[in-house]
Amino acid sequence: MAEFMELSMDELEQVTGGRTATVNTGTADNAAIRNAPGNGAIIASLKNGTLVDTVGTPVYDVGTDRNWIQIKFKKKGKIHTGWIAASIVGLKRK
Repeated sequence: MAEFMELSMDELEQVTGGRTATVNTGTADNAAIRNAPGNGAIIASLKNGTLVDTVGTPVYDVGTDRNWIQIKFKKKGKIHTGWIAASIVGLKRK
């Protein structure tokens, strides 16, 4: 029987090739995490200061006029994947 182990954020960064980034909305509001770039459904929200791991390169969405980046984040002890506006994790807005 195979055993699975949860990766730390450092280990996850090595696997995905991304970089660790900090969520910063610039306000007291949480950041919306979506199931797809742009106006995808909100699947989670993250507080300012949450560490995430970026995956791949940003994707531009015409509808929102923003770049979006896929992220991996830990919530309730599990690793999840979603999309966040790139500017919220310190990447170029457009």
